[in-house]
Amino acid sequence: MYLSSGKIKLNFASRKIFLDDSVIILRNKLFELFVYFVKNSGRIVTRTQLLEEVWERDICWPTNTLDVHVALLRKVLVKRLGYDVIHTVHCIGYILEI
Repeated sequence: MYLSSGKIKLNFASRKIFLDDSVIILRNKLFELFVYFVKNSGRIVTRTQLLEEVWERDICWPTNTLDVHVALLRKVLVKRLGYDVIHTVHCIGYILEI
C-alpha cells in the first residue's frame, strides 16, 4: 500500500519513503510519526494529537519524547531535501508543508 503527498511517496509494506530519486528508511516510530504528518499534510497537528495517535497511549510521556522524535525526523528530511518541511506552530503543534 502506498500513500502520496506532493513529491513524497510512502510504501507501508517496505516502510520506505521515496523523495524524488532518494529512498529514506526510518526507524519504526519515526516512520509512524512521518506517516501521521503526511496524512495531515497542510494541517496543524497538536502535540496531544501526535502523542495520542502515534504513541497510542494516554499522554503520560515526557514532553521531550515528541521533541526528540520531531527533531530527528527534521534532521533526516532536511539532509535529503535541503530544507525543512515540518514547521513549529508556536504553542500549538506542527504542520507539514510540502
